[in-house]
Amino acid sequence: MEQLINIGSIDDNVMDAEGRALWFEVKSNVRVPITAVSVAEFLAARPSPRIVTLDLHLGDGTLPADNVRALIEAGHKVIIVTVVPDKKWIIETTEAGASAYLTSRANSLDKLVDVVQALDRGEVPTTAEHAFWLAQDDRPDKPRLTDTESKVLRLIGDGIKQEAVGRRLGISRSTVASHLTNIRRKYSDSGLPYSGAADYRDWAKQQRLDRDRHDPTKDTGPES
Repeated sequence: MEQLINIGSIDDNVMDAEGRALWFEVKSNVRVPITAVSVAEFLAARPSPRIVTLDLHLGDGTLPADNVRALIEAGHKVIIVTVVPDKKWIIETTEAGASAYLTSRANSLDKLVDVVQALDRGEVPTTAEHAFWLAQDDRPDKPRLTDTESKVLRLIGDGIKQEAVGRRLGISRSTVASHLTNIRRKYSDSGLPYSGAADYRDWAKQQRLDRDRHDPTKDTGPES
């Protein structure tokens, strides 16, 4: 028997939230012990589940990216669940730390369960729909990395040490360090200053998503 996974739900459409919770209970190992209509209400509940689904636009007028940041700072993993895609908010909530973004038009509840289970396993799930919309990020100030910088970032983002990265790419450790300096400078110039090693992982994920210009109707499941 699969171990139960508790998640929270923040959605001011109570009927939708309750319907999802009932479906989870009947069809999956996911349970929703805490529901709330605002981030503040959810954070006031204790103990609150580590994984939480968040509706994009709440009735209290709070901004989606601010809501994601508040939940991330409190130690939660956030899945955006909404009706339609909005490129601006997809990009901003992902940069704020949301782990996944699913719309009801392109995803089933089974897909949402897949994403929850992946997060529970410690993976970083990315649906093809999410990758597709992030790949549309055409902001002029977006960091532009060289081919070698991209390779270095992806390997460092996977947790590989600089010496090993150098061996894989046929360059010295000092050259790897130089590329990392350039990468940090480019991201800083784009308004994303380096704050710690976890940034490499997040930037590498974004680089991967930029390469995956998938059709969201052909989503085959979450990818880590």
